[in-house]
Amino acid sequence: MNNPSFTAKYLTDVSLTEEAQRYLKVIDQNFDDDFSTQGRGYFSAEDRELIQQRACAQAKELFAKATAPIDGEKLRQVWAEIVTDFHRNSFWGFQPLKHKPVQPLTEEQKTYRELWPYIWVLIQSGIILKTVVYFFGIRASNDPSPENTVYLILALLTSLGTLVFFAWRKHRK
Repeated sequence: MNNPSFTAKYLTDVSLTEEAQRYLKVIDQNFDDDFSTQGRGYFSAEDRELIQQRACAQAKELFAKATAPIDGEKLRQVWAEIVTDFHRNSFWGFQPLKHKPVQPLTEEQKTYRELWPYIWVLIQSGIILKTVVYFFGIRASNDPSPENTVYLILALLTSLGTLVFFAWRKHRK
């Protein structure tokens, strides 16, 4: 239930004291924990939105019975009542999923996933394979035995092969 702006989204029209406004920030921070399944599954994004709307509707209904402005103690009582009702009434009928729903990727995550192969090829060809080629090149120049020459050729072919494979894999994009 990753929605840090629950109170800003739903409870802006409620008259609150300064203490209650501070507690509202605590509610925002703990909303996901308050309305979790306690390890019995996950809610879909649609269900989370409906849970937020229902919690807000119940809060407004209970606030309507109180005198304005709502103080911190009344807000704590109302919120505890709503959360308790949610858990006592089997998540208000919302069915938890067995598997965590897939979250859509943010633009930053998409950019990172797109750039990571290029960064890895840079590290691989610029540091790892270059070190391997230098090592076997120095070894082959000090001792020009067939074994060392084969190792050098394998290192060069591996370096070339990984770059060709990367270019072939990315040429379609």
